[in-house]
Amino acid sequence: MRSIKTWLKREAGQSIILVAISIAMLCGVAAIVVDVGMVSVSKGQLQNAADAAALAGARELPTAATAKSTAVTYAGLNGVPSFNTTATSPYNGNANRIEVVCTETVQYTFARVIGFNSVEVSARAVAEKTGGGGGCFGYAVFSGGNNLLLGMYSSSLNITGSVHSNHSLMITGSSQTITGNAEAVTSLNCYVSSITIGGLAQGASIDIQGSSINVPNRLTSPAAVISMPDFSAEVNAEATAAGTAYTGNKTYYGTNISVDSSIYVTGSVQVAASTFTGQGTICATKDINLSGSMLKADSGTAVCLYSTGGNISLSTAGLTIYGTLYAPNGKIGIYASNINIYGRVIAKEIIITGSNVNIIAGSSDLGFLSGGTIALIE
Repeated sequence: MRSIKTWLKREAGQSIILVAISIAMLCGVAAIVVDVGMVSVSKGQLQNAADAAALAGARELPTAATAKSTAVTYAGLNGVPSFNTTATSPYNGNANRIEVVCTETVQYTFARVIGFNSVEVSARAVAEKTGGGGGCFGYAVFSGGNNLLLGMYSSSLNITGSVHSNHSLMITGSSQTITGNAEAVTSLNCYVSSITIGGLAQGASIDIQGSSINVPNRLTSPAAVISMPDFSAEVNAEATAAGTAYTGNKTYYGTNISVDSSIYVTGSVQVAASTFTGQGTICATKDINLSGSMLKADSGTAVCLYSTGGNISLSTAGLTIYGTLYAPNGKIGIYASNINIYGRVIAKEIIITGSNVNIIAGSSDLGFLSGGTIALIE
């Protein structure tokens, strides 16, 4: 009997050891199944955030500071805080590339039993921008002055596309419609009887008042500061090679202006012709004045009227323009009524006071820029 009791006690001790080993093994299996699964899910979410951030940042290239801040912002919108996001541009010396790395510390659950508390996971993406068409040219109306108001004071203003101000945006009048975003770095103020913003209304502060307000999406946060490129040297080189570079003020009358090759004028330009052909830029170092009743574009034409150091004024009522107006160092003023612009309005400062103004941005009105794409390359 004594031998049997001794044997039973010895077996009970072994059972406890076996149970303990089994529990440890089960925890190890659970750690593999549950915790490794958690790490895999987190890795996938981080990769999605890094991809989205890199693509968003690449749209602002080659302006590195804006591209990096935009990438960090988009990573945050996808759940990765700024202190866990690193954006690098230029990347490997290429100003048209941006690298985004997102990190996260994943806390283990079952793996703690076997001595593992957490693990750091990361995801990386590199995006590249080739050609043009992003940045300020992604907007129907863009005001680039860092301390200048974008003022839209029309009794009837319809914008197909988005609006951006590097400072503040003021909208007043009786009826305003913006199909895309309305963005401001500082304040976005609207005091109108009727306004519709189809996209996001964004600004460091937002004040929208009126009797009929349709602005469902609002973000009280500064919009990104976006730069305006200077491509006048390329226009000058092309015009010089084609024999269309001129010194002195230039006036265009008649029925047609050919911009199959770009035109560069050291001076001011007056445009009173009725038709554009080609996909090029009319660049002047001083003011550009537009008159007549219609500056139309033939099918497939995308023209840019570009003043490098002056202003562009529209003061003739009933004017229809097919083309983009660009004054990165000056003002674009739309002071007349019944104005239709099939293109974009981009300047350091913009004032719109005329009534019944329509600005319609489309996918085909940027043909004067070199074609561009944005893609993930790593």
